Amino acid sequence: MTARLAQVFRYPIKSVGSEELRETGLTPGMGVPLDREWAVLNARAKITRLPDGRASAWGKKANFLTGRAGPSLMAVSASVQADGRLRLDHPDLRHLDIDPALPADQEKLIAWLRPIWPEDAPAPASVVRAPGQPLSDEPEAFVSLIGAASLDDMSARAGRPLARKRFRANLWVEGWAPFGEFDLIGRDIRIGTAILRPVERVGRCRATDANPETGVRDIDMLQLLEREYDHTDLGVFCRVIGAGAIARGDTVEVLG
Repeated sequence: MTARLAQVFRYPIKSVGSEELRETGLTPGMGVPLDREWAVLNARAKITRLPDGRASAWGKKANFLTGRAGPSLMAVSASVQADGRLRLDHPDLRHLDIDPALPADQEKLIAWLRPIWPEDAPAPASVVRAPGQPLSDEPEAFVSLIGAASLDDMSARAGRPLARKRFRANLWVEGWAPFGEFDLIGRDIRIGTAILRPVERVGRCRATDANPETGVRDIDMLQLLEREYDHTDLGVFCRVIGAGAIARGDTVEVLG
């Protein structure tokens, strides 16, 4: 079976909303454009907001609002509108349209998030822009990729379907054997006209316990992974090494 790119996602605000794309361009050493471009610092953050609105540095997830601490965030969806504004939706909230660069809209975002953020967690404090690199959980700009068969196998062992959106990957590939993406670490793959190199596994956290439809924890994902596979990894981080365009339906070719 020929492997193909089944879905492409980005997450404009870290942990706050997923957006599916039909196509995008990739640049060497960079992630998916606009992916984790913004984040919300919490009141205990060790990094700060600079006068130009950027984060003072890349920081670990403990500095931000995340789905691990606030599972309801996992139910947020996002879409960039024709005018460039970002629309956020949540099943328990009215939709919000904002320009994350505007201070007034940043305040609106923080107010919008408060009802779905745990009262016992560090409160949302300020919105920051990426300091020249995505505000992802890794200090290097990666594109994350998961083989769809890996999740299908997990769903079978869990006894219920597990939604792809739980795992906040950028790329989903159909046509490989379960966990076959692990065997591609250190090898190059071509998707569309872009070339990527898987470099390491993605270790999972408790954010994946939350159902992305409801924002409620309904499974212990790490326990499932450990019990069934003796590890807690799903997917791989890829480094973009060749510029190009990718689109849903593109063939995925292993180069060597």
